[in-house]
Amino acid sequence: FGSSFEPVASGNSEVATSMAKPADAELQKLQREGYLVIQGVLEPSLCETLRQHVLLCTDEAQKQNRLDLFGNIQEADNRSDLKLDMCEPVIEALNRFSARCGDVLTRAMGGDAKIVELAAISSSKGAVAQPVHADTMHGVTRFLQSDIALHDATNPQEDSEDEDAVDDLGHVVQAVATDTALIFTSLLALQDIQPNMGPTHVWPGTNTVEHHATLWGSHITGKLSVEGADEAFGVAHRKMTLRQGDLVLYDSRTMHCGGANMSDQRRSVFCVSTMGPGIRPDGTTWTMLGSLRGRLRLSDFPLSKDAVAAPTASSVADAGNALPLPSADVKTKLSKEAGIQEAEQRGVPPLEEWQAAVQCSFCGKWRPCGADEAPRLMQADNGFACKLVGFSCNQEQRYSNEEIDAIF
Repeated sequence: FGSSFEPVASGNSEVATSMAKPADAELQKLQREGYLVIQGVLEPSLCETLRQHVLLCTDEAQKQNRLDLFGNIQEADNRSDLKLDMCEPVIEALNRFSARCGDVLTRAMGGDAKIVELAAISSSKGAVAQPVHADTMHGVTRFLQSDIALHDATNPQEDSEDEDAVDDLGHVVQAVATDTALIFTSLLALQDIQPNMGPTHVWPGTNTVEHHATLWGSHITGKLSVEGADEAFGVAHRKMTLRQGDLVLYDSRTMHCGGANMSDQRRSVFCVSTMGPGIRPDGTTWTMLGSLRGRLRLSDFPLSKDAVAAPTASSVADAGNALPLPSADVKTKLSKEAGIQEAEQRGVPPLEEWQAAVQCSFCGKWRPCGADEAPRLMQADNGFACKLVGFSCNQEQRYSNEEIDAIF
């Protein structure tokens, strides 16, 4: 690739962590900086086979309008988040991933972890940079954003017989703040990722309560730009310009975003998220086939070829056969979520009345909502749909993206 290729991060001397780096040092870096880069996790031949499968299935699923096979991803134009089935290259990639990262992940999360996301994110030319965000809310921030009212010990009017209830509430608060499960996401590059291909941007050390307070206190819509984040967080972002087979592993509370793809190449990454013991956190898209949820733990690996449960796409002709069959319930549910049969719809209010905005996972249109609703709507398990706030996917957005961006 010549001199234009950046090994890991533009503007700094960091290099990807080698396979031989001690596990203790990896764990310390992951906990301190909120992310870790590891080289050579997947072999090039496996990357090529998996990438071909991902792109063929992505194109076929879009052609068939199989919205059930895609996760809720920010800035979805020219960007997709495909749920993966257990075909041979996916299983082999999971085996390699768990062998290399299982130890550091288990130690970082405080116990055996289950896989809660299994997908492939792809972007093509024209994909814009996502707003800077964290996939999950910090436990303390999660409590501060809640509606729980704390007992006022200085108020003599409060009935003493409520003390037991107050003690119970205190235990709940402590659990939410300190016992929220940790999630770590790994993005494995299925091809070399150059700077103009929209590499993932990461802000080191931003997996803290303070940085989450900055994000949620000033940018409730999540539309924080790369440049704005550098200033707000007081740290420069790093571009994950990885080589094929490398991965970036990050704490889901770490600030990050997908970059703008300005190249003529599609960028694909194999995405695996693992969750440790504790209370399920708010946030992450949980992009995973329903048939696989709750079934896979890191301790289950390696899996044998007997675990292969789906075909691998190798050409346009067989891509359709590689997609999971839709159920009747899925078809009905998708129609309802897309607002196809919706008889009544809410009118789009004047732009000056918009407190916040969320993007529909199905039609891509931005819809107004209350500032306090935005975090919850963005975290909907099946993705945000227009009908959740009274609109229809058949309804015009009314204002351009530029006009909406300007008010936030």
